[in-house]
Amino acid sequence: MSELHSLLDPMARLPLEIQSEIFLNCKGIDVYGLCNPNPRCIPLLLLHVCHLWRDIALSTPRLWDTIAIDLSRCLDDSHYTELCADWMDRAPPFPLSVALQTMSEDNVDVDDLMHRYGPRVGELTVLSFRSSDDKNSLYDPQMHSLRIPSTFPMLLTLSITPRKRSFLADLVDWMDLLRAAPHLSKCEFTNLMMHFEQDKKQPVAPLTLAHLRDLRLGSRFHPNTAEILPHLTLPALETLHITMFDISEQDFIQFLVRSAPPLRLLALDVPNNTPQAMSNFLVTCLRNTSGLTDLELFDRNFDLNNELDAYSVFIPIMGFTESLLPNLPNLQNLTIWQLSIKHVEYGGLVNALEARFAIQPSRTPLHSFRLLCYPGSGFDPYSQLDVLNSDPFFLALRQLMRDGSHAIHVGTTSDNFLEHTNQIS
Repeated sequence: MSELHSLLDPMARLPLEIQSEIFLNCKGIDVYGLCNPNPRCIPLLLLHVCHLWRDIALSTPRLWDTIAIDLSRCLDDSHYTELCADWMDRAPPFPLSVALQTMSEDNVDVDDLMHRYGPRVGELTVLSFRSSDDKNSLYDPQMHSLRIPSTFPMLLTLSITPRKRSFLADLVDWMDLLRAAPHLSKCEFTNLMMHFEQDKKQPVAPLTLAHLRDLRLGSRFHPNTAEILPHLTLPALETLHITMFDISEQDFIQFLVRSAPPLRLLALDVPNNTPQAMSNFLVTCLRNTSGLTDLELFDRNFDLNNELDAYSVFIPIMGFTESLLPNLPNLQNLTIWQLSIKHVEYGGLVNALEARFAIQPSRTPLHSFRLLCYPGSGFDPYSQLDVLNSDPFFLALRQLMRDGSHAIHVGTTSDNFLEHTNQIS
């Protein structure tokens, strides 16, 4: 019978390694790259096709090393909880990639789950979903607490990024969480309220995470995730994203000096300030990050209700502060975001870019420059073509683009306004 089965089933004639690879390529994931324990989807579906397929699936741990757990179902569905447990028990020796998500309005208890499987988790994502129609959800988080195991020895990636209007408040003792993951390499905290209690009489030394290379902090709803920086020392940090600058400039500078990180990419959304004050701040920052290859700056410094009075902080700095670009000899890509690119003096920027596009022995030539509008900034390139063609800034940038084939982009992420001026000149 087994010989007949091998003749009828092509899978039976393949080596186990190839059979497993085929199943892995059929692994079902959702839009977030997660694998949900659905009996109608792979890999659970494979268990009910035939004995051979079941044996292959159960002998392929990588089929089971990723799971998205719906915590709201764990509240009243013991079968689902057992299904998740069986799933994760099949993953060894590979570390688990676990996502916790819920749409429940009830307080969700995940303590037992985390203590049972936490030491085997290599990647942890915490999501929180709530209908956008629920106006109170911003102040009514679904997951009120998350007790952390004594250690996450395998945890390399941590992402706590609530979706939509909801966020997690007082979720965990943040320092205990990070202290439990000494090998953490990548971390993302967004849309969170983070509280740090300090004993002024007995201050605690900043926690050193020697392996953290990528840190992303920010919020679309409420600031304060960057407040974690004064509590950390990150000597291996290569990538830092701060989408809302909600700590003091002094604390940020002290973090850079204390960590002395080998930063390669810095994306910084800074607070409102005068051009001179911002110039001093940026120059000090960049003196401590001279190894940067990619710099992305977000400028929100003007009154949305009075666009004619708008002023740009970053553009004058790039043009008139001689010590800024020279402090970044390895810089290859520069991106500046603004709410508007109208009614601003740009002349000094052109000279700075010309110097950095040129090949110099002591500096890496700049590969690309992008000046981008935030979505909905109200700038319509098609209605402004005549203005653009008479603006010395745009003419000079267009000439730079033509002469050196430099990657220069001014406009939105999908629309380069310089190309429109080219079309009619």
